[in-house]
Amino acid sequence: MIRSVIIDDEKPFINTLRAVLHNCEDLMVVGEARGVNSGIKLIEETEPDLIFLDIQMSDGTGFDLLKQLNRKDFKVIFITAHDHFAIEAFKFSAADYILKPLISDELYRSIETVRKRLDKEKINLQLSVLLDNINEISRDKKKIILREAETLHIIRLDEILWCEADGSYTKFYLTEERKIMVSKHLKEFEDYLSPNGFFRAHRSHLVNLSKIRKFDRSDGGIIYLEENVALPISIRKKERLAEMLNSMQA
Repeated sequence: MIRSVIIDDEKPFINTLRAVLHNCEDLMVVGEARGVNSGIKLIEETEPDLIFLDIQMSDGTGFDLLKQLNRKDFKVIFITAHDHFAIEAFKFSAADYILKPLISDELYRSIETVRKRLDKEKINLQLSVLLDNINEISRDKKKIILREAETLHIIRLDEILWCEADGSYTKFYLTEERKIMVSKHLKEFEDYLSPNGFFRAHRSHLVNLSKIRKFDRSDGGIIYLEENVALPISIRKKERLAEMLNSMQA
């Protein structure tokens, strides 16, 4: 049985969430709280396996709550209405979240993920990376969690040279000739790596712009990265890449 608590400052949403969770046979709600301080007390008293945690509350944020806890051996499903930066941080740390207004199918998918990943060591890694990214302004110091089979890799963005599509998988090429294969489409990584200095130069390649050392526009076009890597670029992407590289020099 998964013991859960709800921490949200909107009582109507708590009631709605409780009603939906009632259909989950192996999940039990053991308490609820309406803010950061009461939430901390509730977690310490109930020691839940799973927390449904609102981002914005009247006395602080869900991140404030997490920073004040000594134990983080629980899974978190974040609740948010509009915080785009937070959503980016969730994706980078492989954290689960649901959006308001509540859509039951999304909630059930998140709970199913929890069932499969109630591993306390990995949960600590996810929350650690999430809090680091929430506090980190510099793109080069941001981190991403890459899941390879049963292993979680914590990787700084500045360690990534490029990502390559391989069917329904994505292969990450890292500095020092390291490689990680992840069971996700390249498009998923493009969506949240592009705002952080990555460019889809080819249908098969997502390139870290900071790792480009030369761009040869002759013939088909070739991008040269650090560590003697040469990659092709799509003809229709050449002008856009040139513009982006010029703006980086300004």
